[in-house]
Amino acid sequence: MTENKIYIKKILNNTMNETEKEKLHSGKLFSKVLEKQWEDAHDAAAKDKTDVNRIWAKIQKELWENKQVKTYEYYKIYSIAASVLLLIGIGCFAWILSRNQSSNTMFVATSGIQNMQSILLPDGSQVQLGPGSKLIYPSEFDGKTREVKLEGQAFFDVAKDKSKPFVVKTKDMDVTALGTAFEVFSYEMENSIETVLLNGKVKVDLLHGNHKREVILNPNDKLTLSRSDARISIEKVNATKYSDWRNMGILSFENEKLSMIIPRLEKWYGQKIFCQKDLANTYRFTFKVRNESLDRILYMLNNSSPIKYRKAGDNYELYLIN
Repeated sequence: MTENKIYIKKILNNTMNETEKEKLHSGKLFSKVLEKQWEDAHDAAAKDKTDVNRIWAKIQKELWENKQVKTYEYYKIYSIAASVLLLIGIGCFAWILSRNQSSNTMFVATSGIQNMQSILLPDGSQVQLGPGSKLIYPSEFDGKTREVKLEGQAFFDVAKDKSKPFVVKTKDMDVTALGTAFEVFSYEMENSIETVLLNGKVKVDLLHGNHKREVILNPNDKLTLSRSDARISIEKVNATKYSDWRNMGILSFENEKLSMIIPRLEKWYGQKIFCQKDLANTYRFTFKVRNESLDRILYMLNNSSPIKYRKAGDNYELYLIN
């Protein structure tokens, strides 16, 4: 091993004595030799891997010794914070898990175009869901009331339980019953909302806008709420025939106004039917809808009345010829 290489190793290992340091500093040609040694460092490292490892170990030791205290403090702080967050996370997870285990599963029942669904609720109540409708109900009625949410049309035959009222919640009204049979017609896009009572007694809480009102219905009462002007009307109908669709699985109308017929045809066929309000409130019809097309139904209305119809894009329009 040359003398120059020995000097380089002593510099890196910090083992030079004062005499050697003086000799190094006074040497004019040593810097050139040192430069050459560094240029040839790759070859030297290949021949002396042990020394290279020792050099790197010393450099790393010096660096870590200078930062050891600060690093340890940071790690300590981070460790404490992480432990606290972990405990909070475990607590939150346990709380959420306990809530999920104690809460009811919610079911969503839907019906499509020209389709009706029969549903048996957890309390034994039976529901016949009309076309294009949705009912949300729990796996168990474990509260003080038996609440379900409806969007669309449904007939309810409620199991009796005086200690736990049965409540049908819609966007603009709640219908409460203890044990009775009734129909609710409440599609979000329709102006009119209806409740028809077959038997028993129900309380209707009207929630439309700022107009809040409570109404009690008796058998064969039909309540209609107009969303546009919040007007309420109650009339006597034959509730059995009015809700006959639930038994026959078809639409059935007996001497009904077009204003009542049109929304049900729209939901059954999934198509819009435009008709002026005064026209819809003037003419009445009696017919049943089985598997006929909407075009066929409107054609029959056209042949039995002055009302005409025409296509309006994918929808239909009813009108009178002056």
